[in-house]
Amino acid sequence: MVNTAVQIPGRTPMSGRDDINLPNPDGGDVGLHMSEMKHLGKLNIRGSKAINPIINAATGCNLPRKNNSYVSAGERHVVWLGPDEFLILCEAGKESDLQGIITSEIKNGQHAAITNVTDSLCAFRLSGPALIKVLAKGCALDLHQSQFKTGDAAQTLLSHAAVTLLAMSDESMTILCRTSFAAYLLDWMADAALEYGFSFKS
Repeated sequence: MVNTAVQIPGRTPMSGRDDINLPNPDGGDVGLHMSEMKHLGKLNIRGSKAINPIINAATGCNLPRKNNSYVSAGERHVVWLGPDEFLILCEAGKESDLQGIITSEIKNGQHAAITNVTDSLCAFRLSGPALIKVLAKGCALDLHQSQFKTGDAAQTLLSHAAVTLLAMSDESMTILCRTSFAAYLLDWMADAALEYGFSFKS
């Protein structure tokens, strides 16, 4: 039986952190905005291609057809991590139900492993006109809009933190990191964006 109750934890990796508002030194608009995507559900799934239709049906997303990309259906996203590995992002409190639905449909002989990584990963939304310039200070990838387009994903290093980047629009990205690196990533972003102005909403 699927549990229909939505249980949302009370704390997040950024709980207790004060909001940050650093103005643009030139007096213009703030160049980078950062906010925590609280309680976003996250499932890591690995398995043979035989389970792909199960994931499609459960998430409402057709799996990404190319590497380093993601697909979306409403509030759900499926991110390509490898030839047999995907990260599912879903509504707050729905990850356990989604995991149960997928697990129940897997038949004997089908190889699959599903792990709830909601608490081990932290997600932030980044936006603003200085987004690419700030990320360029700590990332070796070319993230210009002409190269890293909406629907693209990348696993890379940002300064000393391993991150996954999702291009949501020309001036907006989702960034995921290990929860243990969340505070470091926030502090790095605030420092790197000083010349453009920076804001953070917890």
